[in-house]
Amino acid sequence: MAAMSRATRRIVVAHLTDRGMSPAEIASELGVSRDTVRRDLADAPPPAPPAEREPAAPVAAGLLLPDVVQLRKDLNILTAAYGARPEDAARFAIHQAATGVRRHWHALAAVRRHGEHSEMSSAPPA
Repeated sequence: MAAMSRATRRIVVAHLTDRGMSPAEIASELGVSRDTVRRDLADAPPPAPPAEREPAAPVAAGLLLPDVVQLRKDLNILTAAYGARPEDAARFAIHQAATGVRRHWHALAAVRRHGEHSEMSSAPPA
């Protein structure tokens, strides 16, 4: 996994903690030490109160998002909830979506490998 900024990592750590993952599981998922996860949890600022935000700017150089009202609202919710910059909130959301897809692909690959292995073991000898 590519290195992420400390701010982005803290958002991801907070989210994964909220979802019930242990520091050891989070460290393994992110490729960092358990001490790094513990520091991120200890140093995390308290959640920012919801604030009125200006319209979202482009989230990253080279990545322009359409100016859709719901997308702007969703990005504003993430930035307010985690006290993050819009680009960090977008990275977090993309990371979460990619993680889900990656797990799905790995599960499919495991099923295919298991199926191929079963077919090979049940085939009559040549």
